[in-house]
Amino acid sequence: MNRLTTAMVSITAGFILAGCQSEEQQDPQPEQSILIVSKQFSLAAVQAGDITVGNIQAPSLDAINNSKDPISFVNSTPSQQALVLPLSNTSSESDEFWMTVSGAELNKGVKLAISQPASIIRVAPRANNHSGALIQSKSISPEQLRLQKVGDKTDSKVSYIQSLTDADALATAGLDDNSSALTLSSSATAGTYKLTVAQPLPKSGQYLLNVKEKGSPYKLKLSANNRISSDKPNVPFTLQLTNSQTTLQPQASLKHADGNIQTLAVEQINGQWQAKLPTVSNMPSSNAGLSEIQVNVQTQVNGQAVYRTVKTAFKQYVASAKLSSNVASQWQAGLPSQLTFAVELQQEGRFGVNAALTGTDSVGNDVLILTSQSAAWLTTESSTISLDLNTDAIKNSGLKAPFKLKALEFVDQGQMVRLSYQQQALTMSL
Repeated sequence: MNRLTTAMVSITAGFILAGCQSEEQQDPQPEQSILIVSKQFSLAAVQAGDITVGNIQAPSLDAINNSKDPISFVNSTPSQQALVLPLSNTSSESDEFWMTVSGAELNKGVKLAISQPASIIRVAPRANNHSGALIQSKSISPEQLRLQKVGDKTDSKVSYIQSLTDADALATAGLDDNSSALTLSSSATAGTYKLTVAQPLPKSGQYLLNVKEKGSPYKLKLSANNRISSDKPNVPFTLQLTNSQTTLQPQASLKHADGNIQTLAVEQINGQWQAKLPTVSNMPSSNAGLSEIQVNVQTQVNGQAVYRTVKTAFKQYVASAKLSSNVASQWQAGLPSQLTFAVELQQEGRFGVNAALTGTDSVGNDVLILTSQSAAWLTTESSTISLDLNTDAIKNSGLKAPFKLKALEFVDQGQMVRLSYQQQALTMSL
């Protein structure tokens, strides 16, 4: 029994030793599979449609996002929408107009150009501080509104008003500004009308008139940049009045998110309208919200007066940082695993970067593999941000090099604004 026991122990020990030797021999293999290789690349040259940043400067407004926690996310089942070039312009069109008038003007009568029957006129009281204190103007009941067509030779008792709407009814529709409205009758043909009130209003009162001409053939279309850098002196825009070849003479104003309104000088340079931004206090008081350009036009079309107001929103921002052209990459098993971007900045803040990665199929086409995004708090001493890439997703796609980084977007999350964008950012092979 002792001999048998001794033999069994010897055999068992041999298996254990052999197993250990086998594991020791396999160790180098996994070490080779996780070997990381580094390689430097340079971003491609900027192309038409890309967004770039020139000289950078430190923002002066408080940041919206001050989180210092880094985040990183890779989406291995992305939509083709990730490769769509973002719009750099916003457009809007209008079949209405706005006017700010005083109580004195309403007492005397305000002329309104109407081009469409059944149009709606709304009158809303506004606050004013002419006396040094903020005073809310007196509201107007709809029964006090009077409308007469200028030059009308018919009986003055003829009414051009089909219906009246009070403040309570308008509030149920979401217009809770204590306004009143009237709808024109079908007999109110195109022409100039005079709006008055039955009982005199305080002369210093302020009122907003809004005329909506639904179905009018005359719509004013405005297109402008959706982001304006603080170092730009002008807001460029295009303007068109449908069904009209009339030369327009627009007036423009700038409205910030805090309600502050500034009048802008307008000129046309090489066929392009430019609204000149004021040199003092042209930036909003907060990074939250958007600024708005408002354009007013009063013109004649076929002898008929047409008034229009159109608005579009945009983001005013400071060019606070930009990506360096140098990109450091890490590769694992011949596949890219991470990209690191150097950032030039003058003031610490939270920034984000996101992009799409494509690979090459058997016939040389670029095919989308994944999208990646990350955000981090950057300082002048620690000014790099990395994008993680999923090597398993790349391997499972079956796609090969060259791999391409597309739709590279760099964002200042403190200002909530896109600083730069490159549609074709990087081509890389190990």
